[in-house]
Amino acid sequence: MMNTTNTITQTKTYKKELSFHSITKLNDWIAIEEKNAMGISIILLILGTMIASISAALAVHKEIALFPLIFTCISAMGANAIVISQRSFKTIIWAFIINILGNILLIAYQLIELMA
Repeated sequence: MMNTTNTITQTKTYKKELSFHSITKLNDWIAIEEKNAMGISIILLILGTMIASISAALAVHKEIALFPLIFTCISAMGANAIVISQRSFKTIIWAFIINILGNILLIAYQLIELMA
């Protein structure tokens, strides 16, 4: 009689990648919302430009603060150029995250300096 059953051993290796949980969640959301890229890009364009204009106005209030003004112009116009040049949705989202968060921090800093 022929033995047709053999014992097969298999070793599983689990690999855990080092990643930030919130960045992974955001990238997953970006992949899901790819179909709404045009509408989200337009909203981010309007919101990012609005926040950057507030930061730029504070940068030239009384004395001209060069660093906030330079960062505001480069981040806002760079993010707008990325949308206009129709880059990938992931690139657009990350450009506006840098633009909006950076300008919000600059607005807070400039308001604190203005109060002092």
